[in-house]
Order: sequence, then C-alpha cells, then structure tokens
Amino acid sequence: MTLLMMLACGEKDNVPDDTEAVVDTEATWAMPEGGVIELTTSDEVTLVADYYPVDAQGAPAVVLLHMIPPTWDRTSWPQDFIGMLTERGWTVLVPDRRGAGDSGGKAQDAYNGPKGKYDAEACVRRLMDDGYGDVAIIGASNGTTTTLDYTLWAGEAQLPTPVALGFMTGGGYTEGQNSMSDLGEIPSIFTYSTAERAWSVEQQDLGRSSWVFKEYEGGAHGTQMFNSKPEVKDDLVAFLADQL
Repeated sequence: MTLLMMLACGEKDNVPDDTEAVVDTEATWAMPEGGVIELTTSDEVTLVADYYPVDAQGAPAVVLLHMIPPTWDRTSWPQDFIGMLTERGWTVLVPDRRGAGDSGGKAQDAYNGPKGKYDAEACVRRLMDDGYGDVAIIGASNGTTTTLDYTLWAGEAQLPTPVALGFMTGGGYTEGQNSMSDLGEIPSIFTYSTAERAWSVEQQDLGRSSWVFKEYEGGAHGTQMFNSKPEVKDDLVAFLADQL
C-alpha cells in the first residue's frame, strides 16, 4: 500500500530503476569536413592535403603519395582517378609531401632519412581519428620510399599497417632506408613501363604470392602513366577492390 501511495504521489526517487540508458555510438559519428586541410607530423611539420571523406564510419581509406618533391605535388593525382576511388566508397587523402606544394619542411627529408614516414603517419592518424577503417597507400616514384618506410615502421609504432600497397614505378630509391625483402605478404601492386621494368621484375624473385605486377608497353613514369596508359586507373582500382 505504501508503495502504491508513493507512486501515486509521484515519489519515484525511492523506487530502484534497473534500466540503463542505451547509447547509440554510431549516432555520435559525423562525416568530417572535406576540402583542403592541414596535418601536423610527429616532427612538427605542417602538411597541406586534399581530403575526400565518405559518409560511412569505418569505411576504407586510400592515401596517395606523389612523386619527388618539390617538382611534384598533390595536384599530380588526376581528379578522375580520385573520383573512381570515392565512388567505391573509399575515403581519399592526398597530401603535399614535405617540401612540396603548400607543405612545410625540406624536400629531401621526404625521401632521404627517417622523416618521410612521418608524412604517411600524419595521414593515417587523421583517418584513424576521423573514424575510418582499413588503409591502403599508393606511392608514385619516390613516393614508394615513404610507402615502404611507413609500412615497415607501423607495427613498431603501434599504428595500423596498410592492408594494401601500390608501387607506381618503384626503383632503387624505394629502398633508400629499407629493403623490400623485409616486406611480407601485404597485398601489393606494381605498375611500371617496359622501359623501367628492371626493379619491379626483381621484386618477383621475393616470391610473395599476394603481389601483382602490371607492365605497360610504352608507359611512362609514376603518375605520368595515367596520361600514357589510362587503363592503369582501372587496374589499380580493381586491385584495391579485392583488398578493401
């Protein structure tokens, strides 16, 4: 009777409530703002990047690393190729590597010595912070140097290891700090012209079953291949589609 009176009087504070609030964590996520953004590396270099987020928490992401700075910058990645990636539901992040375009830092540090990997790290950390999932990295020319350096360092640094890699005209410069022989069975695609096939063909001797090799007669160097052999875009997207 007392309990009934308490309820009738609205005195509910004394009644135990075993129900718990249900929090919808997905409802708290919002797609980050895209466009031109700034990233700060572990060694305090400010990078500028073009960001193409997709509206799906946990979606895969692709980082594109351009050819040698300062000669090349993020604008060397064609918009139609970036569009092919985002149409697949993949977020894309395209930085100016240090010393290139609008980014700070010294160009030579992007590929010689230990600092270049911090450019890729800054990209991956941003994607993690924004709630995206698996990451693939495609490097062109000596962008492959940072691709390899970051990938081999990621586990040691407790950062996500890329689930797929692209080496667009790799060469001896790719192994400036590290050896390809240390790269295990991470699915990777190698694109190269017949004229620059030597280094990529050498990598076949490592016997990695998950590595794919695409040679283009009359092709060009790095991202210049997009102009001379536009089918490379389809080959890259098809490869990534099997991994992401």
